[in-house]
Amino acid sequence: MVRYFNTEGVCNPEEHYMVPLVDRLEKIKSLYVDRKKYFVINRGRQYGKTTTLRALAEYLKNEYIVIFMDFQEADSGDFQNESAFAAAFAQMFLEVSADMGMGRGEEMLQPLADFAAEFKAAGLRELFQRLSNLCKKSPRPVVLIIDEVDSAGNNRVFIEFLSLLRRYYLNRDKRPTFHSVILAGVYDIKNLKLKLRSEMEHQYNSPWNIAAKFNLDMCFSANQIETMLSGYEDDHQTGMDVKGIAGEIYQYTSGYPYLVSAVCKILDEELPEKKGFEDIVRGWTREGIIEAVRILLNENIPLFDSMVKQLELYPELRDVITQILYEGREISFNSGAKPVSLGVMFGFLKEKDGYVAVANRIFEMYLLSLFMSEEAIQSDIFKKGSETHY
Repeated sequence: MVRYFNTEGVCNPEEHYMVPLVDRLEKIKSLYVDRKKYFVINRGRQYGKTTTLRALAEYLKNEYIVIFMDFQEADSGDFQNESAFAAAFAQMFLEVSADMGMGRGEEMLQPLADFAAEFKAAGLRELFQRLSNLCKKSPRPVVLIIDEVDSAGNNRVFIEFLSLLRRYYLNRDKRPTFHSVILAGVYDIKNLKLKLRSEMEHQYNSPWNIAAKFNLDMCFSANQIETMLSGYEDDHQTGMDVKGIAGEIYQYTSGYPYLVSAVCKILDEELPEKKGFEDIVRGWTREGIIEAVRILLNENIPLFDSMVKQLELYPELRDVITQILYEGREISFNSGAKPVSLGVMFGFLKEKDGYVAVANRIFEMYLLSLFMSEEAIQSDIFKKGSETHY
């Protein structure tokens, strides 16, 4: 199978050119999972979270029983009330177990299967009792991974679920529970309050303050990009300066996973159709990267759409970015400032030399172009309005 650069979903090293994840997986295992940590991987959209989690589940499977759930598979009815959520969770748990080759007839899964079939009179407490019993009987420690927790972030029953996870974590010396729990999404657990409906806010009370801080950088370094490009060069023999091209791509992307793959995909698939870049050797050059970035900035991609949406939802974040890009202001970095915290959480901002900076050069170029276009449109509207008035 001919590999390619993937920007449409989970990456697979057998099918796609990608940065090797072994070092990252080993760090997550040794620093967090082996130490029984409960933690959150929250990063911006298309940051490679799901690809990393799926690779981690595979990496851990010889030492742990890994239950990998995706809350995007749940529907709104699953969060309607406590019983519905408990039953849906149990059912999803059983389905994942079956995918791992663990049949429902196994002794440790049977109580959970019975629970899923008789959920109407039960709730979260009963669910956790069954899960605790399962963890007690399991031949290996059980690791729970839940991807896309944002899908449940504005639901009261999910907050209660987090509270029970916390309670069992604090009492795990007395009651068996999950060895490690990993939640993943854009929003950090402490920021779930931003998604709660107003009538629910009073129920938010640090439901998961036992979570360990996840410090691993999930951006790609220039050396990691070089490793990925080396695999491409082995297959295509372009004659590119692999190290130099990797460094150039890093200068534009700062290693943001989607942007790295997107630039490479354009260089590989779209640029050969452009005049002056018909020869693949000409594409993998500094000039080729400049053209690929120009093409990317003019495309309607979900990442840019998400960025615009978040700026509309959080005008204070937009104001900070405007001050940095438009006015050239230097704003001291303080993660306690809400706009800064939001920008970092969404992957739009970062700390640089003690000041707030836009996360990468491509974001700078896109946002500056966006603000200039909007200002020009507003200016034209004002001008036409004035002419009509007079």
